[in-house]
Parts: sequence; structure tokens; C-alpha cells
Amino acid sequence: MPPWRLITSSWPDPDFNLAFEWGLLEAVKSGKAPTTVRLWVNAPCVVIDRSGRSSVEVRLEACRELGLPVLRRPTAGGAVYHDEGNLNWTVVARREDIWPVRWPSELESLASGALIDLLASLGLRGQLRPREGIFVGGLKVSGMAFYVGRQALMVHGTLLVCSDLRALRTVLRCKFEVTNISDLLGYKLDPWSLAPDLAIRLARAFGAGLVKGTPSDHELDLAEALRPRMRQAEGK
Repeated sequence: MPPWRLITSSWPDPDFNLAFEWGLLEAVKSGKAPTTVRLWVNAPCVVIDRSGRSSVEVRLEACRELGLPVLRRPTAGGAVYHDEGNLNWTVVARREDIWPVRWPSELESLASGALIDLLASLGLRGQLRPREGIFVGGLKVSGMAFYVGRQALMVHGTLLVCSDLRALRTVLRCKFEVTNISDLLGYKLDPWSLAPDLAIRLARAFGAGLVKGTPSDHELDLAEALRPRMRQAEGK
């Protein structure tokens, strides 16, 4: 298997960051981009599933008061909160690069293994609750969502490092108690300090190596074209 591409690109505009997730998936599906691991951070926003059904988990009035956009991602699952204290991670793979993995449960098992290993390296014991996320001591630190298609598969998620949990609880109707890795450790971590190790562990979980890359013009153009669709959940 050739090494997978690693990109660490993110932008100040949360709409474009989410649009790039859509564009990356489309580019990999069409064969115009390689299998990719992306590590990124986002400005404050709320992210819901592609269908918009998880908007029921969002306090829309609180989002409006705080000036937070509500954006859509290309996967199913629940609503999540993003800010600069949250490390986002994404794996988008061509079918042939990830065979015989075929099901969301398999993606969840492999990706969660990488995250649990990362937590263990920090002295924390993580536990996967299938379809709910990764917990430490009963508190949720990571969630993930999936896309399974004929040409490509996607698993992406969050890792709470030093996020604003007050804002998170204000804008979301949380199903679980959450916490930051920094709070568990008793000292503040920069999300980017965990990115290199997480990238390696994610690739290793899927049996791949990594080579540093950058977004192509095609992917950036796709993201720009898709950007207007990000806020459809708000009726904008």
C-alpha cells in the first residue's frame, strides 16, 4: 500500500473548513485525490449531520446570541461543538486502500484504537462505547461520525483538548458529560501538540504510512463551490 497523504490545513473561516471536508470526500471518491489523513482546528461553530436531523440537539437561539454558525458535515451522527481548543481529525480513504474494511463499526474500531493509544501515551485510560464515543472515567472526550460509499469511506471526529466547555454546554443539549484532556491531566495542552502523534497512530491503525502533502487546487475549488451549502441547516 502506498503511503497516505497527511494534510494539516485549516482556515479561519469555519464555513470553508467544513466545505473542505465535503470537497475532500468528493475528490477522493472521484479518484482526483489520494487517501488522506487530515488534522485541523476550527473557529467556534456548531456542526450537525448532513441530513440536519441532529439540529434538534442544538440550542439555536443560544447559537444566534453567541454569533455561532450552525454548519453541516458530510456524515451522519449527532451535533458537535468546534473551537480552537478542539483537535479535529479526518480519514478519507479510497475503497481499494482500506479493503477489507467495509462497515462503520470497523471504521469506529480502528479509529478509536488510535485515539485510545494516544490517550494511553498521556497516562489516560480511554474506553470506546460503540456509537457513542470515547470516554475517560465516564466523561466523553471524543466523538466520531462515518460515511460509507461505493468509492470511498470517511471517518472523522473530535478530540476535546482545551475547549470552552461552558460554550459547548450552552449551545448543545449534551447526551453525556464531557471533559477536556487538559482538565484530566491538570495542565493545558495545545491541540496541535497532539496532532503529529495522532496522525501517525491513525495511519498505523489502518496499516498505512504517511507522507506530508497539501490540498490541491481542485480540492480548494470544490470547497469554494460547496461553501454556500454549509449553512442550509440555518435556512441561509
